[in-house]
Amino acid sequence: MNLLKTIIISVSVIGLVSCTPKSKSEDTQNLAFLALVLPQSVNLEFEALANGQKITSGSNTLADARVVRFSDFRLFISEVKLVRADGSTSEVSLSTDNVWQSNGVSLVDLETSKTAETNTKVSGSVAPGTYTGVQFSVGVPETLNHLDKNVQPAPLNVSSMYWAWTSGYKHSNIEFSYNGTNDYTLMHLGSTNCNGAPNYGNCTKKFRASVQLTGQINPGNQKVSIDVDKLLTGHTFGAMGMCMPGDASATCQPLIRAFGLNDTNGAADGTYTQRIFSLK
Repeated sequence: MNLLKTIIISVSVIGLVSCTPKSKSEDTQNLAFLALVLPQSVNLEFEALANGQKITSGSNTLADARVVRFSDFRLFISEVKLVRADGSTSEVSLSTDNVWQSNGVSLVDLETSKTAETNTKVSGSVAPGTYTGVQFSVGVPETLNHLDKNVQPAPLNVSSMYWAWTSGYKHSNIEFSYNGTNDYTLMHLGSTNCNGAPNYGNCTKKFRASVQLTGQINPGNQKVSIDVDKLLTGHTFGAMGMCMPGDASATCQPLIRAFGLNDTNGAADGTYTQRIFSLK
């Protein structure tokens, strides 16, 4: 509704500037006002860096000399907001292309092994202003998490990002191996302890990360980096392992905690601080 009001006001101002004889100074004032009310574009470009270099579909050398190869690196981004200096926020209205973005959810795809296409952008619009940070969730919102994927627009119809056994989405799907072996670690973050089959509408453990990054930002062209070295710090799997929420294995805990998630209850409750996302 606020966006609709903004558009109506903007159209009215355009009419004043375009059709009414005015002095040059008055036109300038109207154009300045127009700039204040028109929504501004938001483009967040995500990248994953290993030892400061963008990851590739081949071998990537970490700062500790381990060589990692990714077979998957995808995550859903939603609930995007820009933050002002006073702490207030403006919600970003994500655009809809029914390919990478729909229903306020974007799929960031940083690998080429599972899919030929990639997507680094999260795009939309926000109320004009000066912003000093951005916040977002890694995952699909609870209201959308248990929809029938077979009738949803892309990207919410991607089968490989869905858990049939809880009828919910994988909030992130990161799969990798070390040092040229075929022993992959499969890190699948999604909500668990879900009840009410077949719709599973009540998940007591969300495992939906909440990220807030501060610093002067350029909403129209802002990079968000994912530090692979920090993600894999403390992770020592040598054989294939399934790292899913609730896994009792201590080897999976560093991966889950890297997102700022409590590996016991699945909450972003401040027990751990996310260490992988930053502004660039």
